[in-house]
Amino acid sequence: MSFFPRTLLTSFLLIAHQHVVAIELPSSLVPASIMDSYENRQTKPLTCIKDVTAFVDKVAALPTATGPQRMSSSKAFVPVNRTQNQAPLQLLASCYIEVENYEKALSILMPLLKTPNTAIDRMRSLNLIAGSIPSSERPALNNQTLIKMMQDALVTIEQDKQFNFQHMGDLLNLSITKLALETHQYQLANKSLGIVKNNLKNTTNTKLFAWLAYYYGHYYYQINQQQLAIGHFQTANNLADSAKLIKLSSLVKKSLANLYQENHRYTHAISFASQRVEVLLKTENYVEQADSLIRFAVLKRQNNEFNQATIYLFNAIELIEKKNKKLLAYTYLELGRTYASMPNDIEKNAVLAQKYLQNARNLFKKLNRIEQQTESVLLLAQLNIRNKNTGLAILQLERVLALAKGDLPELRVKAFEMLALSYELAGDHQQANFYFKNFHTLQNAIKEKLFKLQQLKINEQFQLIEQTQQQIQLETKNNQLLLKNNRFENITYFVLILLLLSIVVITLFVRRTRELKESEYLASQKLQFNPRTKLPSHQLQVQNYEYQYQGKPLFYALVYLPFLNNLNANKGLFNSETIEIALGNELREYCADDTQVIQVRDNQLLFISEQADRGEAERFALDIECFFKKFTHKYKLQSQIASGIVAFPFLNNVSRAIAPERMLNLTSLALYGACQIQEKTQQSSWLELYAIEKIQPAFFDGDLWTLGQTGIDKGIVKIKSSHPTTTINWPILKRQ
Repeated sequence: MSFFPRTLLTSFLLIAHQHVVAIELPSSLVPASIMDSYENRQTKPLTCIKDVTAFVDKVAALPTATGPQRMSSSKAFVPVNRTQNQAPLQLLASCYIEVENYEKALSILMPLLKTPNTAIDRMRSLNLIAGSIPSSERPALNNQTLIKMMQDALVTIEQDKQFNFQHMGDLLNLSITKLALETHQYQLANKSLGIVKNNLKNTTNTKLFAWLAYYYGHYYYQINQQQLAIGHFQTANNLADSAKLIKLSSLVKKSLANLYQENHRYTHAISFASQRVEVLLKTENYVEQADSLIRFAVLKRQNNEFNQATIYLFNAIELIEKKNKKLLAYTYLELGRTYASMPNDIEKNAVLAQKYLQNARNLFKKLNRIEQQTESVLLLAQLNIRNKNTGLAILQLERVLALAKGDLPELRVKAFEMLALSYELAGDHQQANFYFKNFHTLQNAIKEKLFKLQQLKINEQFQLIEQTQQQIQLETKNNQLLLKNNRFENITYFVLILLLLSIVVITLFVRRTRELKESEYLASQKLQFNPRTKLPSHQLQVQNYEYQYQGKPLFYALVYLPFLNNLNANKGLFNSETIEIALGNELREYCADDTQVIQVRDNQLLFISEQADRGEAERFALDIECFFKKFTHKYKLQSQIASGIVAFPFLNNVSRAIAPERMLNLTSLALYGACQIQEKTQQSSWLELYAIEKIQPAFFDGDLWTLGQTGIDKGIVKIKSSHPTTTINWPILKRQ
């Protein structure tokens, strides 16, 4: 006999129940002072309880015409004033539900349900009770009673043409779905889900779409359609995460973990359980946090990770030890299971298992949780059987039968089986045979009940398949009729449309061709000059390099102007435009006929001048620097500039070895060095690159940016600069 068989349900699952998005209050109904509590009711329930209770007590203390008492946070919530806003009380109840204080929540909601101010108030209270409070916590209102009350509310909504509370009917139908699934009323659940799905066709309510997918997942799960269930749970999970719906995100991850757990796919189950723990760690809801840790620990145990399981269970105890006795009892129960399942140090772990199972039994007894108390005793009996203490095990098993009576057949059948084994081990074969017969009889009754439930699920599957086939057939016939009706119209219109389209296409093509040619011409004209300075652009000048060189040596000076970098931001759009226009005008006047200026980039200008007019490169650089010093002083701009200068021809012995259009690469390299000098010295700088005599032209056959640095390294390209002692780090050489 396996020590902890699957037929024995995991106890902590009994406290789990599915929530519906139960309370949605219009912002106009929630007082401003507790609006934060409403928005954070699921992530900070304790803060919500504190703040809303203070608000309710404050309102209760206000004097009225009939006396000071209107509502109280410590007594039954019976509003005296029929026009009183019930939203704060409903909000307070929902916060108590979040920490599973169902007794307090019901003490608030039941009076509101019996004496509502309006029909919508009654519907909200009803939806909170049905959607969020487990049936075991509300014995006065069973599932069938609540379903009838919500169906009556839906009739009221349908008959009231002035009812304008959007989606209240959808929330009620989701609650009906939840209760119907709990009582295996699959047709009712499917019908309610279909109504919500139809209502949401023309809306974009992500929250309701997510909850709908979540409950479709549970519906398909219960009728054994696993793949459909997983697909809908995954949809709900994605929608919940994207919309940051913390509550739903936690629930759907729990459902996916449970589904994979039942199928022994522990890797997937642990993954979703871990995700749920991470989601809830961001909240202050210690009840949900502890529940997630307990479930995660159970999965770890089932995956034979016993040490980690105990760690998570003790973490759960730290959260709830002095706050929630019910969860603490479940945690003790799972600790007992875990220690009893450990394969090592069996005697030591058996003692620990017995200790925590005893703690669980005592707490469940104080809490009057008969089913969980019974299961605790049953597990203690199993421990004693394993330890050959059959006498004590028999006493405990008889106690299980007394506690379970006729309400817990799964526990009773297990008790009968274990009693038969205990008496057999004790040598009393007559009693063993007696209890084995009882075990066999009750087991057959349970199997028969499960068979009927399975047949119900199978019937639901067949009906679902039949409905799907009928829907497909109707859609196919409808599509065929539409296709036949449209076919003749399409043929009639096709020729006319084709003719008109041909005329339009030809006309547009001719017009477009003409426009493109005009646009191309205008664009080429614009590209020839900078839009502000009106200086010639680099693109225009590339084709004129050959024309510029007429056999007379030239200087190419590429100048970097830092003051143009953020001119718009520093001076404003209009002022910067005025400055750049003035720059263009003054440059044209300054250069006149002996120097050509080309705008390479917004902040870089290329000066080309004959060497005969300028003398040395240093003089050329200082002339340029002098011009910009005057200009920047005039407009209160940064005066420092950097100039990279190269003479052409670069190789004196072979003047045509390097084409003029390739010189910009060398001037860029020179400017790179000049900019380093300018950054280090914070002064205007210039740098000239020149080649030594009698260099083989083949050396510069390639990328001059790279080859120039190689030449510097080899000493065949020399440097002159305004600051000769400043070190320059060339990028290619730096990487070597």
